Amino acid sequence: MATSSPQTANSRLPAPSSRWRLWLLGYAIWAIIGLLAAAQRGAWAAYNGRPVEWLATIWNSLADWGTCGVFTPGIFWVVERFPIRGRRWWSSVPVHFAASIGFVLLKVSIYAPLLRFLNAEDPRLGHATFLGVLSNGFFYDFLGYWAAAGVVHAFEYYRESREREVEAARLDGALRAAELETLRAQLQPHFLFNTLQSISTLLHRDPTAADRMLADLSDLLRASLRHTAAQEVPLRDELDFLERYLSIMRVRFGDRLVIEVDAPPEVHEAMVPSLVLQPLAENAIRHGMADRADRGRVAIRAQREGESLRLEVADDGPGMSAGPTVGEGNGIGLANTRERLRRLYGAGCGLETLVNPGVGARGGLTVRLTIPLRFRAGGATP
Repeated sequence: MATSSPQTANSRLPAPSSRWRLWLLGYAIWAIIGLLAAAQRGAWAAYNGRPVEWLATIWNSLADWGTCGVFTPGIFWVVERFPIRGRRWWSSVPVHFAASIGFVLLKVSIYAPLLRFLNAEDPRLGHATFLGVLSNGFFYDFLGYWAAAGVVHAFEYYRESREREVEAARLDGALRAAELETLRAQLQPHFLFNTLQSISTLLHRDPTAADRMLADLSDLLRASLRHTAAQEVPLRDELDFLERYLSIMRVRFGDRLVIEVDAPPEVHEAMVPSLVLQPLAENAIRHGMADRADRGRVAIRAQREGESLRLEVADDGPGMSAGPTVGEGNGIGLANTRERLRRLYGAGCGLETLVNPGVGARGGLTVRLTIPLRFRAGGATP
């Protein structure tokens, strides 16, 4: 335990360049206090009708407070190594008490000869002694140390809180990226297994169609691997990937499935979560074509709404009668999509499952996804 304490203390220290800037700032604050003290002293003398030698007053005040500034690095050093906080805060108080006494004695040992030098022609100040200066200013210098130590403590609290915020944000980002990758990884085997099952079904019934589906699946997997590291891709790339999946579904269902994609060019470069449309389209096809021999329709739309991008996947299937999985969005596709959106955009997104009006007895559902409109550079469109 004893050997780890110095390392822990050193790890809290700012970089050398930062320390010099802090010390210079501290010295500047002491100098400003000296100027304010000179102004107050001169104003008080003028108020009482005494002549004011402003130059001598300013130099004497700067010498008094400026010698305090010389010890700014030392005050930082003591506070950083013996902070008055935590369970054992009381153990640091004697250290600071001793440091404050040493501060006063060292400060007076510098200030007393400087005061005599600056006021050599003044019979009162030109013969100032160490004990005389000490007795006259001990209380103010003692309080000056504790005031400075309090300011340094406040600064250290602020700096460490900022460091904790940055570290927490970094860890949260790393955790969020890992969770997003886990969620996305669950989707790929999901549609892969479904596609392989479809190919297995077609092998004996239509070998040519099964062979075409295998080729399309190969293209689909290659496209998936190209975007492995990206959480967001342009909508153009997402639509290209989706088209590879839809071509497999067209082979599987033939003329029984009609798929419409409507995405104006103005939103093609908008950033969307990678593999976000495929599970929604798969969900729409699976439930839209459930237990039906007639033709089914799936519509995929993208449009801009102010500073948001709206993506919709609609089907004309049995709607809520298909069971709670679609309506509640608890299937692996919708559940993971909802979680990915929350991780990527927080409160700035939404996923709704809506009943389509006017589609007839079968009803139909629309999954509506709303995300912030962002482009590759990271900013929203003008």
